[in-house]
Amino acid sequence: MNIFQAIVLGLIQGITEFLPISSSAHLIVVPIIFKWPQYPLVFDVTLHLGTALALIIFFWKDLFVIVNSLIKETWAQRQVFLKKNFKSLEFSGNSYLGLKILVGCLPALFLGLLLKNYFENHFREIPDTIVFLSIGSALLFAAEIFLKKIQKVSIKNLSFVKAFVIGVFQFFALFPGISRSGATISGGIFTGLNREDAARFSFLLSVPVVVGAAVLELATSIKLLNSSMVIPMIFGVLASFVSGILAIKFLLNFLKGNKLYIFIIYRVLLAFILLSFVRVSF
Repeated sequence: MNIFQAIVLGLIQGITEFLPISSSAHLIVVPIIFKWPQYPLVFDVTLHLGTALALIIFFWKDLFVIVNSLIKETWAQRQVFLKKNFKSLEFSGNSYLGLKILVGCLPALFLGLLLKNYFENHFREIPDTIVFLSIGSALLFAAEIFLKKIQKVSIKNLSFVKAFVIGVFQFFALFPGISRSGATISGGIFTGLNREDAARFSFLLSVPVVVGAAVLELATSIKLLNSSMVIPMIFGVLASFVSGILAIKFLLNFLKGNKLYIFIIYRVLLAFILLSFVRVSF
């Protein structure tokens, strides 16, 4: 892999990780279409470091307030914890949001650890991507229809059960073509959030999962690195970081006054293009 290819894939990773169009689908498809060398999985992992850093930098104020409040309030009530008098616990809204994020991470943590290797080894072909792009499109469409019929709630009023449900949707990101942001935004809408709040909670929910997965996988894959891969990987990570920040900002602003249909149309068109490509290949 040369530096140009690494930058292109990094830009694609950053944009498609946060827009609901699936990063894994694009990272599988683009090298196949352009007949680039098959890049090692460790490169994919390092690109996630760039998008993880983009999340931390973009939401650092929110994350600082949430973590600081949760630590301070938990420490202040340590005697309550020791006495196991949990009904007497009192937390602020920021601390509750932090707890909801942790609850929402549980499905992805357990199911992801159990099944991630299986999905990575069995669903990396274009036909798989076409199927999951279609399923993800249907999910986004259903969320848009559902949004018109429900009573809205704010992130502050989101229950722990609903946070867990959104976390279950995050698990669907393991399928290449579903999209982590698309799945969790849909899950957020199904639980009563509006589009913008669903996207914001989706991004906050993805911070522990994306950062944790990237660090864990890099630690286990770093032995596969060789010196010729280092420079392209650095450029790829920088590209994914910059494009990731721009994609987050764009989507949050876009969803303030727009629907998800543009992303649904793009996904459907991409699925048809890939279907044509598969037919030509045969």
